[in-house]
Amino acid sequence: MMTVLMSLLGFLITIAVLVAFHEFGHFWVARKLGVKVLTYSLGFGKAIWSTRRGPDAIEYRIAMLPLGGYVKMLDEREGPVDPAEQHRAFNNQPVWKRFLIVLAGPVANFLLALALWMLMFMVGVQGVLPKAGVLAPGSLLAQSGVRDGDVITRVGNQVIHSLADLRLAVLEGGVDSAKVPIEYEHRGAVSEGTLDLTRLKPLAGNPSNSSRDVLKAIGFTLWSPPGDALIHTVLPHSPAEMAGLKKGDVILKINGASYRDPWNLIEQIEHSAGVPVRLTVQRGQSTDVIEVTPKTETQKLADGQIRTIGRMGAQLGLVPAAIVQAKQDGVHLLVLDRYAPLTALSMAASRSWSMTTLTLSVFGGLLTGQASLSNLSGPVAIAEFAGQSLIIGFSTFLGFLALVSLSLAIMNLLPVPLLDGGHLVMYVIEAIRGKPAEAAMEAFATKLGLFFLVSLMAIAFYNDMSRLLH
Repeated sequence: MMTVLMSLLGFLITIAVLVAFHEFGHFWVARKLGVKVLTYSLGFGKAIWSTRRGPDAIEYRIAMLPLGGYVKMLDEREGPVDPAEQHRAFNNQPVWKRFLIVLAGPVANFLLALALWMLMFMVGVQGVLPKAGVLAPGSLLAQSGVRDGDVITRVGNQVIHSLADLRLAVLEGGVDSAKVPIEYEHRGAVSEGTLDLTRLKPLAGNPSNSSRDVLKAIGFTLWSPPGDALIHTVLPHSPAEMAGLKKGDVILKINGASYRDPWNLIEQIEHSAGVPVRLTVQRGQSTDVIEVTPKTETQKLADGQIRTIGRMGAQLGLVPAAIVQAKQDGVHLLVLDRYAPLTALSMAASRSWSMTTLTLSVFGGLLTGQASLSNLSGPVAIAEFAGQSLIIGFSTFLGFLALVSLSLAIMNLLPVPLLDGGHLVMYVIEAIRGKPAEAAMEAFATKLGLFFLVSLMAIAFYNDMSRLLH
């Protein structure tokens, strides 16, 4: 219930902030260029709050449906206009003024994204240190030279501070299908290699994949201190309970062999679906061998494929002695980086550029069929991610707002009728021809744009529902 409430709260904050800035862009430029503004509205439908301010008695309102907003300007196409104010009507403005007024909305969202990312870097970005654990020999990271305990510090031109940075760098390289240089540090010594991302083409254009999926594609596993697995919980009616395993048991070996850490043990259990495994277990002062047969479960991967894994039904952790030793060795996997304003601005500009090029690559992939329509997300997904980022922390929520603001700006600039980009195209045509497009052409374009947007919304809503059901 709390998660649902946080998602709803996050969604309302997100929509209110992004729409308010988008419409304020139109509002501010229109007034600066001498166009009379009648209404500034957040939401559609009946007003739940309204007031009038200023010499023009502009109506500021909040409406019932919080899925957008609008700025209504004086316009002869929408009703009679007093001859004394015809020069202030939107439709009577030269084409360059109308162009700037429409462009101001997406520009406001671009600037908001830049400001939010800058604030995020100044407040502090908390993340997980990209320190690699034991890598599969055939993985992309292992082939690039990364070993157990190495901290990845650079991929391509991007400095890597956290797993989030690593994910973004991999996505960008995957879109370009490139071989990129990689730097990693091991006990103070920096080494270099080449990360071959040409094999990630199926992943390119799929930023909806979770961080775990993207990092898994290059073979990344998070480092953990070496040590035995301690059983925290045994699930009822599970293979672990039926075999006699209990809370507090320490697993020393699997099938007579030692293992590095609990993650390595879990991986071996996953590969033993339906096959009995012998666990050497220490309980108090005694040691015993217990045979467990992991039950078979199916797991759906991000690409839609199904894989079979084994589960024994026990929650595992690291023995306390290994945790204490890791602390004594000064190992900290959580990082918090804060930056000075100018540095934060530079990093925000770099992040804005990276996400813009990545988003445009995804749009291009959708048009050419190289990226799946399942990548589209709607309001349900936005609400879910908004709630999650709110729970994680203020800095994370700032980054989420920045990303959605940037996406909204790019989306609105698409040359689709009914969107700002569609109007801008019409103004360019008008400037070239010296007169507006014919009414029939505008009507046809509007219908085409409406069909496109409704189809897009239907696909996004279907994807949202599919994710919830799965």
